[in-house]
Amino acid sequence: MSINHISRIALTILIAACFTPPTLAQPQPTTAAQLQASAENAFREGRLPEAYGRFIALADTGHAPAAEVALFMYANGPSLFGKDWDVSQEQLTHWSRLVGRAAPMQQARIYTRQSVAVKYSPR
Repeated sequence: MSINHISRIALTILIAACFTPPTLAQPQPTTAAQLQASAENAFREGRLPEAYGRFIALADTGHAPAAEVALFMYANGPSLFGKDWDVSQEQLTHWSRLVGRAAPMQQARIYTRQSVAVKYSPR
């Protein structure tokens, strides 16, 4: 075989490899999809602070579905989750833009001494 013939065979194999779709390759989920699935799993399992942290991290990067959930968790924190989630007004505004609605105004909450008192029981 001549070098010219071997070069043609190699070139044919290379072209075939480039234009042949892989049959066994599975599409890999994107990082955003993996993080969203992880956040949803944490939410389902009741690990709410972890879920909220993951949703807000995604929402801060521009992920609209996560922004929707983060806004829901913020708005319903004390009443549904018993949590007063940390958030800034800038985050609320950014997330609201992502989902196409008006931004809620961050509310200051006043806590009485009794609501934050730690119960102490002597041993």
